[in-house]
Amino acid sequence: MARLLDSWHSRGPAIATVGALAAILIVPVIVDHMVPTRETPVSKGDTITLGAGGVGAISGGVDPANAITFAVPEAMARIATGSDSTAVFRSEIGEQRLAISVVDGITDFDTAAPRMLLPLRAAGEEVDFDGGLIEDGSFRGRTCVLPGTAGAVCAVVNSGDIGVTITVSGPTREAGRAMIDMVLASTKAVEL
Repeated sequence: MARLLDSWHSRGPAIATVGALAAILIVPVIVDHMVPTRETPVSKGDTITLGAGGVGAISGGVDPANAITFAVPEAMARIATGSDSTAVFRSEIGEQRLAISVVDGITDFDTAAPRMLLPLRAAGEEVDFDGGLIEDGSFRGRTCVLPGTAGAVCAVVNSGDIGVTITVSGPTREAGRAMIDMVLASTKAVEL
């Protein structure tokens, strides 16, 4: 009987270790299948609506628009952000990333434009206006570059009291500017 107990005490930790390793290998696979995917495929031309955050969204402001709609410029995967005012997309073509965020309550765009770049700077990105102006549809604004990121460009634009920041990173700045133009050509300020 003593040998049986000694045998169990020497095998018990080994069995527990094998069980723990099996749990480490199997549980993540099970959880991965249970948790919703963080990326959702979207097709070229799909319409996305982003609600604006900011003072105007709370007070109502003079402009009834408090959101934007835009068409996705190419087939992409939308990455979950947890925010109704920000959308991030990943493209398989040229490994481009597109990020769009919208705020409401812009009363002085010249003052607001540099502030709209603060979230990028807070994330550790170097970003500078490059002197370019952009105008598409009812949106007008300034272009910018992220010199520390290959192919990264951005634009901050407004229409009425809605402000939009668009950032694209990818293979070339020209491809990024083209994507910004495609997004802005389809963007409209709307009321939710």
